[in-house]
Amino acid sequence: MYQKSEVLLGNKELGAVLTTSSDLQESNTILRQISEQSISEQDNSEMKEIHGVNYFITHNDVSALHLSLIMYVNQNEITRPLNQFTTWSYLLFIIAIVIMVLYAFSVNLMIHRPLSRLVKAFRMLEADNLNIMIESRSNDEFHYVFSSFNNMALKLKNSIRENYEQKIALQHSQLKQLQSQINPHFLYNSFFNIYMMCKVGDADSAAEFSQKLGTYYQYITRSGSDEVPFYKEYQHALDYCEIQCIRFSNRITFEYSDVKDVPPSISVPRLIIQPIVENVFEHAFEDGTMEGVIYMGTEYANGRLRVTVEDNGKLVTGPMIEQMCDKLATESKYMEKTGLINVNNRLKLKYGKGSGLFVSRSTYGGLRVDLIIVVDEEEA
Repeated sequence: MYQKSEVLLGNKELGAVLTTSSDLQESNTILRQISEQSISEQDNSEMKEIHGVNYFITHNDVSALHLSLIMYVNQNEITRPLNQFTTWSYLLFIIAIVIMVLYAFSVNLMIHRPLSRLVKAFRMLEADNLNIMIESRSNDEFHYVFSSFNNMALKLKNSIRENYEQKIALQHSQLKQLQSQINPHFLYNSFFNIYMMCKVGDADSAAEFSQKLGTYYQYITRSGSDEVPFYKEYQHALDYCEIQCIRFSNRITFEYSDVKDVPPSISVPRLIIQPIVENVFEHAFEDGTMEGVIYMGTEYANGRLRVTVEDNGKLVTGPMIEQMCDKLATESKYMEKTGLINVNNRLKLKYGKGSGLFVSRSTYGGLRVDLIIVVDEEEA
């Protein structure tokens, strides 16, 4: 049965009669170790330690010969497969423990720690800390999540900043609008012009001037949406020009082109053109020019709306134009947002890059201001 098993035939009196073992003394020793009770029993097996070696012994009584047939084998020969199985079991158990430890460490390193960083970043974001950025040194799925979080935080920060600045600009614009509504100097001069027209009997001019003045105040005092169709804003600027030209005793005139090719669906913020024209009357003709002219025109192409206001005033110089360009190009929340700067900031905040006010030397000798709005053609 086993490679190192032996068989013998004998009894205690005769000793080993036949044996397969080359060591007859070993066979006799085995035979002597078997108890009388074991011999009397049939098919009995027992374990015996002989000379420090454990043997598995089984025997059968051959009554016809008065002998016993005995087979014995070293116990290690029998248990060797079981010992190997036990060894492999312990080894696999240790390997399983190591794998579980490595797996737990990798889960902690690859998932738990990044998630903890992400949760911590969201908590800081909830606490209004918009400067939080998560650094990622690996190129795994969490790198994409961290990059998306950083982009979201940056966009949120920019959006809040832009909304805040737009709100401030709108407040300044509303303040400027209120100041225009209650400007007593403008109103008093207008009433004085009407009085003088009536005094000289020019009823038609007085009626026309009154109608223009009423239309002007109706437009700037009307509540409702902050945006109006472009053609209404442009017409309001023309009405303002006509009122001012009458107030300046017709020593200043204006020329304009009609609105062409501008889609009626395009809306613009209210009082976006008047401050440009107002700037001309306040600063371009302070030297008492007798033949001042204001030129206004519009142009629309490929989703780009341009309104041009020029004058032939002689007061503006090259350094003044450069200084004005620098102010319009500088983005500063602390800068006074009135007049042209207010209009420029409102356009940039609402319509984005490419929109705003751009100043240059006019071909007529004065200042040229281009109001540019980049409109989404789908909205137009």
